[in-house]
Formats: sequence, structure tokens, C-alpha cells
Amino acid sequence: MKKNKNDFKIDIDYCLHNFPLRLSITDYCNLACFFCSNEGMDLRQRNKNYVDIFLLKRFIKILANRGLKKISITGGEPSLHPKILDIVNFLNQFNFRDLFFHTNGINLNEVLMGELLKKFTKIAVSIHSMNFDTWTKITGGRREHFDKLLSNLSLLSESSKGLDIIIELKFVPIRGYNDSNKEFLDFLKYCSDKKFKFKFLNFEPILAEHIKKVIPFNEIKRKLIRLGCFQSSKKGSFRGQNNYLPIEIFHYKNTRGVAIEIGCGDSKVCNSCYLSNEIFVTPDFKIKPCHIDNFSLDLLKYIKNKDVEKILYYILESRKFLSTAPGANIKVWQPIKKVKI
Repeated sequence: MKKNKNDFKIDIDYCLHNFPLRLSITDYCNLACFFCSNEGMDLRQRNKNYVDIFLLKRFIKILANRGLKKISITGGEPSLHPKILDIVNFLNQFNFRDLFFHTNGINLNEVLMGELLKKFTKIAVSIHSMNFDTWTKITGGRREHFDKLLSNLSLLSESSKGLDIIIELKFVPIRGYNDSNKEFLDFLKYCSDKKFKFKFLNFEPILAEHIKKVIPFNEIKRKLIRLGCFQSSKKGSFRGQNNYLPIEIFHYKNTRGVAIEIGCGDSKVCNSCYLSNEIFVTPDFKIKPCHIDNFSLDLLKYIKNKDVEKILYYILESRKFLSTAPGANIKVWQPIKKVKI
């Protein structure tokens, strides 16, 4: 059941202090993961857009001046932006509480790593397998991509020693692809050896044909325990609530990590989303509150005109839209057309 917008009680100050601004700076990517949602953006628009760096800087300054505390940079693959070093250098000038960089790791050269390690608080690398045959089946990447990724991860492990930064490797278990004990163990051992944090995320189906590839979240947790992970009795809270992205904390040898159930489409999850989800902005400066729903709010002309009040107003409107649980009872993520249960 959808909520009434009149029940919404969040103001703009609360939004900017508590919710990260998740910026997709490009929809270009050098891989082709078959389950990619393109952050909920229309897949027909993929590989066409880089964010305008001049307007990006203006937008960030506006929100930073109003109290924005957290920024998460994503894509596509953000390292492909032709001005990525300029963007990272610009963000390093602020004192954000959280500054995240999401990447597939292939373009993490020594120069980019050096800039990210100055002020960023987390570098999150999506990898999904330590085995090339499995990795290429999932991503479509070539051998030279995989070898470069592993080389970059080794360099990142060495370069980040002694620094106050989280290096996190992400693994999405997919039925029939990377769900064997060996796949799980190879990943866990690699994270332990390199002192990386691990993150297991349940596979969210983009298309109806993906449903058979989903592994239930409880099955993932049981496998982790069987393979030697210790589950903490302490539950992780996600921005003050436990329905959207519930966090289970695990330890493996000398490292720790989490298993997180995304749960989009579940009515209980959708009703909590507006209390925790990030403020997602596309490369063409549209706020897209819900991955599943096509609804968006265009900020471009207001950023060009430096219309601060309109920008803040539409950020708040995007939260109000989320409070109606627009993705409730939708079975698959489908950026072009919604498929209901």
C-alpha cells in the first residue's frame, strides 16, 4: 500500500545532512555486465553522456554551501570521464564526511589512485569473481581487462596501507555463475590477503529472465557461515532503519565485511526507502529517485541559472515521491518498462 505524501516530514536540511548525493558522472562503461541496471537509467541511452564538469562543480558548491555531508561518485564507469582527475581534485578541496568512489577497477591507474587516497573515505570495486572465465561470463570483459584489474587491486592494497580509507570489493552471487563454494572462498581469501573489506549483495533481477538466477539472501548467509565466516550478533543499521538494505556483519580470518539484501519491490522495503536512499543524479542532471520507476526531475536549467531554491525544492520533491513507495510490488528492475507481479 502506498503512503500518502501528506505523511512526509523530512526537510531539506535533514536530506543534505543525512543522505549522500550519488552522482553518475558518465553512463559510459568499458564492461557489459549482463545484469547492469545502468543505475535505473534507460539502457538505450547508455554510452552517450558525460557530465558537464563546469555545471557539476557549480551544483556541488551549491549543495556543499547548504550543508551536504556525503558524496558518492558512480557511473557507468566514472574513471572513463575525460576529466576524472579534475573532478576528484575538485572534490578533495572539501571536507565531506563521506566521499565514495564506485568503480570496476580497470582504469585505477597510479595517478588516479593517488588522488583518490588523499580525501576519499571509500573506494568500492565491483569484481564478482576471482576467476577469469567466470568474470568474463558476467562482465564481457577481456583478459587484459582482468589482468589490469588484479594489478590495480594489488597496487591499491599496497598504496592504502596505514591510511584511513576503506577498500571494499563487491560480489553479487548469481545462480549458475559464481555461486560455487570455490568462487566464494577464492573471493574471501583474496579480501583477507589484501586486507580489503568484502561486500555480498543479493542479485536483483533486471529482466524477468533473470529471476531464475536469483539466490535467496538467507542461502547466501548460510553459505558464508559454512565456509568459515563468523556472523556478528550486532546488526548493522542503514541510516537509522533496518528494512531498506538490512546489513549483516561478517568476519573472515583477518578481515570483515557485510552481506546486504537490496530488496527493491518488497513493500516494507519501499516504505523505508525515502528514509535512507541516496539522492541520485544522472549525468544530464536529472534526479531519479527510484531505480524501478521512470519518474525524474530535471535540474539542468536551475543549475545553469544558479536557482538555488528550485534545486533544493526538487531534491525535497524527489524524497516526497520516494515516500509514496513507487516501486512497491514490482518484481523486476526494468529501466524501460515496469513489470508488475
